[in-house]
Amino acid sequence: MVKRKQSLFDLLVAEIITRKFKPGERLVERELVTHFGVSRTPLREAIRRLEEIGLVQCFPNRGATVIDFSPTDI
Repeated sequence: MVKRKQSLFDLLVAEIITRKFKPGERLVERELVTHFGVSRTPLREAIRRLEEIGLVQCFPNRGATVIDFSPTDI
């Protein structure tokens, strides 16, 4: 269970950078809520921050998708 929004964001960043979530993979809220033991609000805030830094792209009614990136992009 994640206790702080920052740590949830950090965990998501780490899992994207290490390719646990592959480029093009959709981040499914209900799966992530269960996996991390958080509610949807902090998860949505973390995903919004991921979009701000360019690791995911959000689409209306489809959720977030992991962006393809190279090590130099990071």
